[in-house]
This record gives sequence, C-alpha cells and structure tokens, in this order.
Amino acid sequence: MTAERRWWNTAGAWLAIGTGPAALVLGAGLADRHDGPVPVGALLLGGVAMTVLLLVPGRLGLRPPYGEGRPLAELLEAYLPRGDRTVVGALMALAMAGWLGFNAGLGGAALGSLLGMPMWAGVIVLGLPLLAIAAAGQHRWNALALVTTAAALALIVVIATHGAGARSETPLDAGFGTSSTLLTDVAVFVGYVAVFGLRAPDFTAGLRGRGDLWACAAFLVLPTLVAATAGTTIALRSDSADLVEHLRTSDLGTALVVVAVAAPCLTSFHSGGLALRSVTGLPERAAAAVIGVAGLAVATTGFENALLPWLTVLAAVLPPLVVPLGWEARARRRQRRPPRPVSAAMWLPAATLGVALTIAGVPGAPLAGLAAAVLCTAGVHGYHRIRSRR
Repeated sequence: MTAERRWWNTAGAWLAIGTGPAALVLGAGLADRHDGPVPVGALLLGGVAMTVLLLVPGRLGLRPPYGEGRPLAELLEAYLPRGDRTVVGALMALAMAGWLGFNAGLGGAALGSLLGMPMWAGVIVLGLPLLAIAAAGQHRWNALALVTTAAALALIVVIATHGAGARSETPLDAGFGTSSTLLTDVAVFVGYVAVFGLRAPDFTAGLRGRGDLWACAAFLVLPTLVAATAGTTIALRSDSADLVEHLRTSDLGTALVVVAVAAPCLTSFHSGGLALRSVTGLPERAAAAVIGVAGLAVATTGFENALLPWLTVLAAVLPPLVVPLGWEARARRRQRRPPRPVSAAMWLPAATLGVALTIAGVPGAPLAGLAAAVLCTAGVHGYHRIRSRR
C-alpha cells in the first residue's frame, strides 16, 4: 500500500491540468461554436460532470476504509482480466499520444510564430529536448513542471486582458442554451478529464480521506472553468479559436504558451510510455520514445486546431470504464459478495456506441455512451445475481 499522503502532496498535478493551455483553447472553441458567449449553465454542468469523473476513480486510490490505497496499474490488475487490461493500456497509450500531439502542436506553433520558422520546425525544436528530459526520469522534471504551471497561470491573465475592449461581449451568457448544444458542451468537459480521470488513482494513492480527494478535484475543476471562461475571450475578440494567432501581437503571451505546454508534454511522454509498456513490454525509455515519435508526428499535422472533436472522441472512449469500476469498488467495500472481475461487456459496447454516435454527429453522443455503460453494468450484475440464486 502506498504511504500516507495529504492533498498538498499531489495538488500540483491536478492544478497543472486545470491551468493548462488546453483549457483556454477549450473555452475558445466553445465560444467559436456558439458564435458568441458560452451559456453559464453549460459551464457549471460541465464542472459537475468533471467532478464526478474525477471522484469516482479517484476514490479507489484513497487509503482504506475509503479506498484501496493503490495506483491505477495495481487496481486494473485487481479488477480487470488480463486481455481487458491490454485493451485499456492500448487506449491510454493512443490517448496520451493524441494529447502530446495537441500540446506539442500548440507549443510548436507558438515557437514558430516567435522565431519566424515553420510550425513543423517549431514542433521539432520544442519536442525533441522535452523527449530527452522525459527519458531522464520524472524526478528530473518536477521542478520544470512547477515553472510551466506558473507560466500557464500567467497566460490566463494575459488572455483575459489581451485585446480587452475590442468587442463588447461578455464571456458568459445566462441560461443553458438549447438541449443539443448543452449536451455537446458537457461532453467536451467530460473529454477534457477523460484520461486524467481514469488515471486519478495514480494521484490519490495513499491520500488519507475523502476531504483530500475533494480538495484535489477542486484544484483541477475550478481552474479549468476559470481558464475556459478566459479562453472564450479569444474567439469573442478575434473571431477565431486560434490561440497562437490571437497572441501574434504579444511576444510575452506567445512565449508563455511555449513554456506552459512543457509540463503537459512531459506528462504525455511519461504516462503514454507507461501505458505502451504495459501492452508491449518495451523498456520504459523505448516506450516513451515510441509515444514521442507518434505524438510529435501528429503535432506536425495541425492537431492543435482539432481540440473539441478530439475531446468528444475521448469522452466516448474512456469514461464508460469508470462506471463498472465504481460499481464494483462499492460492492467490494460493502463485502456482501465475492469480488467479480470488471468484464469488457460492461463498458466496451457502451464505448463503441458512444464513438459510433459521435461519428454520426449525434449531439452529446458520449453521454449516451455513459448511460449505456450504466445499463450494461447493471445487466451483467443482474445476470450474476440470477445465476447465484439457482
């Protein structure tokens, strides 16, 4: 079991996600899609959805009796069959390569704008040194992560003030919007925490109790909502969701983007490598290098401009697994029956449905996938109860 920790021992990781440039781009994308201010109700419900998806898996890492005190890899080994763990590992590796593609693409575009070089060159100049730092080990880049988080916080201030007065719109609008836009907006926020939510036990393992978990969740959710609100001004003041283009007249803001993406890139190298290693058995550095090459290749395609579609896909694929994990964890805490494995039948069909509906353009498709995961999980457990009574 992991040694006891308190919320301040791990809050930095949660704050780094909440203040990342991706949250700014998320807000800009929402305002661009609404062609105006974002409904405040969508923002608040998105915050609720993020909180739930962080608390349910995050609780598994808490020390007993509240949780099991173990990180994600150990939990998956205890809950999922080997074949299913391979599927989850592959999905996590792909997700981290995608996040690396977004962050390295955004930082590369900013560096290219700052130095007058092509975007792909900026990706290489930024990405390769970060890959070398990531290969040196997590202990070597913890201090850099703190610097980049500070840069991200400064960037939020720059975005909130850059171009102020250019247009009169307020960033938020009263109400919830239409039902279809509301579902679509909430799904984006679900996608934003989809990967980190599933990995939450890695950052809650050993935490003393539920108060620590709530504090950590607040360090991610509240900054995300603030950053997204600030990000809406990008689209409102420049008629575009392009962060780098919006900051073209601000060298300080552009430089802050370059620094701010460093920590998310390093996390993607590290976590993606661990996920790939669990699938392929590659050495840790080799796995990180494979993720790095794949992610940087994606970054050169302009992937940073496709954040909202990417988040919608993530929302469809990974969160359905949270449902049966939380369900089974609750049953094990009560100890009223022997433990049961979380089978793919409980979540994989739901994830497939969510992806299919997303491709078909159905509003809020990932939320339909989550609802399907609840039905699949209830159905499988109901089947087991009927069999046990015979």
